[in-house]
Amino acid sequence: MKRKPANRIFILLILSGLLTPAISNAAWPFKREVNRYDSLGRRQGKWITWWDEEKKIPMNIERYKDGRERGRCCYYYMDGTKRLQFNAYKDGRMKVKYFTESGILEKKGWAVIIYDPNEIRYSWNGNWKFYENGKLVKKSVYKMGEEAENQGSGSD
Repeated sequence: MKRKPANRIFILLILSGLLTPAISNAAWPFKREVNRYDSLGRRQGKWITWWDEEKKIPMNIERYKDGRERGRCCYYYMDGTKRLQFNAYKDGRMKVKYFTESGILEKKGWAVIIYDPNEIRYSWNGNWKFYENGKLVKKSVYKMGEEAENQGSGSD
């Protein structure tokens, strides 16, 4: 016995009605809880700290894996303008950009973060470029926070 097309449409409407709540549920994989800890008490996933929670002005938006920054993280001025952005890698390296209060790139380069049981150390480590009004004015190389080589102005 053949089914009529109207029966198929009716069945599809019922199935779509049952699936819609499941798709929009908070358990949907793309909607994750923020500011959470893992079973060992370490920060995990996306973390947001607010300058003003009512106005939704973030102080920082970070991502953590096993208590350490991982991936793209941003810090903001009190008006919500980006102050610092970095991409943190598993090995402790970080690609960093600093911005002025008006949102213009000020400097960028590589840094390293060292997790020691007694302290956490952040040091510039690698090539850095410095800008004034959006124009490259200086290049330098840093080794563990110390300027090792000044490569002169950007116009060279």
